[in-house]
Amino acid sequence: MRLSAFLVVFFSGFTFLHAQQTITVDVGDPAVEVMGYDEAGKPVRLSDYSKEKYVLLNFTATYCGPCWKTYQHMNDIQENYKEDLKVISVHWDDLREQWSSIAQNKNIEFQCTSLWEVRDKKKILDTYQIDGWPYYFIIDKNGMIVAKWFGARGGKLKRMIRKHLR
Repeated sequence: MRLSAFLVVFFSGFTFLHAQQTITVDVGDPAVEVMGYDEAGKPVRLSDYSKEKYVLLNFTATYCGPCWKTYQHMNDIQENYKEDLKVISVHWDDLREQWSSIAQNKNIEFQCTSLWEVRDKKKILDTYQIDGWPYYFIIDKNGMIVAKWFGARGGKLKRMIRKHLR
């Protein structure tokens, strides 16, 4: 009887721990919902766009030097592909005022959607396996991840968009 009780408790605990593990996504998987607030404080969800357009989902941080080199590229991409693509930039650190001040000082025009105060941020970073900045995902109109990469190379960013939005 004691052994049976022990096994029930043991496997119940194992099942609970297993259920707590974070699901991860990769190329070929459906994108997991990301929700935050834009510059105006309006709630924005990834799914607001991923059913009608491709989405370039970017994970960034204010303190990331290389990230600053990519904002103008993302802005140009948003302008050139606005009918078929939405660029969403997820800001890890929520330093909205500091980011805006730096962008203004660097004369960076950024008309893409910035997400601040992202819900379940740590879980989202774990799910998307973000281990550095900047990180990019292209999500198609079916909500599937079709590309992902790490690094601040504007040329690669533009090539990847052209490849998937032909």
